Amino acid sequence: MVTAAAAPLIEAHGLTVFRNGADILHDVSFTLPAGELVMLVGPNGAGKSTLLNLIAGLALPDRGNIVLQCQATEAFSRADWAARVTLVPQLSSAGFPLTAEEVVELGGLAHSTSVVTLRQQVQQALHDWDIHWLASRDIRRLSGGEQQRCQLARSWVQMQQRDSLLWLLDEPLSALDLRHQQQCMHKARQLTAAGKSVVMVVHDLNLARHFADRVLLLSCGRLVAEGSAEAVLTAEKVSDIFMLDVRLEGNDLRWD
Repeated sequence: MVTAAAAPLIEAHGLTVFRNGADILHDVSFTLPAGELVMLVGPNGAGKSTLLNLIAGLALPDRGNIVLQCQATEAFSRADWAARVTLVPQLSSAGFPLTAEEVVELGGLAHSTSVVTLRQQVQQALHDWDIHWLASRDIRRLSGGEQQRCQLARSWVQMQQRDSLLWLLDEPLSALDLRHQQQCMHKARQLTAAGKSVVMVVHDLNLARHFADRVLLLSCGRLVAEGSAEAVLTAEKVSDIFMLDVRLEGNDLRWD
């Protein structure tokens, strides 16, 4: 994690998104420094994925703006966003008979200047994400967790090819077992140690309490709390937002 004196990587000002006459996001503002693991948490429909898509440049807010590396992003082209941000969406399905290795290779095809280097990065990613033994398999025939690891490996190659500053992950752990969840968190820490930032949507509040440098708690499209995991994910706040009787035992939240 970087010091508080570091320049912010992202500044969000009054982000508001309307859909069908309702606010999906309402006046969301925050500042995120580089080198942090940030987790977006909140109930279903809180606006987490919508916010992540705004940060990724996949959508524009109806009001407000995002500043990335001290640059207003309203005039960013697709190439500008792609050079800075790598996104793993919540649902990534392959509609073509690609092998796991070919899916991973897609992360570098558009930007690779060296076939040899790309091949090395792909092979390393296959091993790093524990899918080397699946390399020749049709991705459509893999389990949900195996497909998820292929998409994570693809994005990892993309991060290397573009030297992206920001890794955005929408529920990346949902299909992973404990070992591969730990693997993903280790990879996220590698990036933050290198001064890059990771923004991750998660539903596991205890995982956020243990791993996040910063937590953004959303509810009904509003940012209701921001700060350290210990400060944001208190028993009182979680009870109120999730309408549960929550208590804190050690460093973990519990409910019946």
